[in-house]
Amino acid sequence: MTHPGTSLREQLWSPVQNSTLWLGWWLHGLLSTDDLIDAFQDVQGPAHVLRTDPAADDPFDGRLGQAGSRPTGLVDLFHAVREVTRDAPVGLAERPLVGLALAGAGDPPPLPAGSNGAVAVTETGAGITVADADPDVTHVAVPRVLDRSLVEWTWYRCEGRGVPAPVLGPGDADRMLRDATDRAAGLVAASGTPPVRHTAPRLAVGALSDAFGLPGLPPGVSTRAAKLMARADVVASIIEVTRSSNAGAGLDPLLLPLSRAVRTARTTAVDHAMRELLR
Repeated sequence: MTHPGTSLREQLWSPVQNSTLWLGWWLHGLLSTDDLIDAFQDVQGPAHVLRTDPAADDPFDGRLGQAGSRPTGLVDLFHAVREVTRDAPVGLAERPLVGLALAGAGDPPPLPAGSNGAVAVTETGAGITVADADPDVTHVAVPRVLDRSLVEWTWYRCEGRGVPAPVLGPGDADRMLRDATDRAAGLVAASGTPPVRHTAPRLAVGALSDAFGLPGLPPGVSTRAAKLMARADVVASIIEVTRSSNAGAGLDPLLLPLSRAVRTARTTAVDHAMRELLR
């Protein structure tokens, strides 16, 4: 289950989606560090602090200098990502250097079950996975908004094979999203639920879609990935507008598979965009 403090919107969209792509573009030499800092501040917030898993002696395995040295800021986060991915294999058959981890009700993150990183992503809804040279090690940076201007990132080192994520192309993920939308609409109609009433529903969906889509993606993201994320934005907006209607949260059991399809579409789009950089 998702942590009670995680809102529906955080389950359906997180700025971590966009931040993962900006970070990947930087790792592949397509952005300067200054551009990356600007992007993270625009996407996530103006101030950042980096912590490490309090249960781990050294989650960086000695790769960030002397024992006991702990990074504390945004530049340190980028340095940590650079160091742990330095010897990670790069190729279409390999896992991307960074990826998007999302979690929701009945939908665990692609991390070793029970690991501190998996628990943190489940509680917050999203994190950035970072590859390691060791295929049995995955790092994850998980953000929490402490207030309107400060984002706290916590770095976790996870050992073991994670829950396998669905291996889908953007076309498959898009069809899954369409099918889930059609099934949800049919179930809502069959349930006898009164028609959804919402003030200017098209305007509400459009406004939420715009909010989900901001503040943008790095230049050169594949068209298929961008379109898939945009479709996920629209469906996520429909879910939120539906839940704020007269029917309210009573439709949750019918919308749960649709929410899972939205998360699958987002993780697939990020994965596809990262792999397209290698073609």
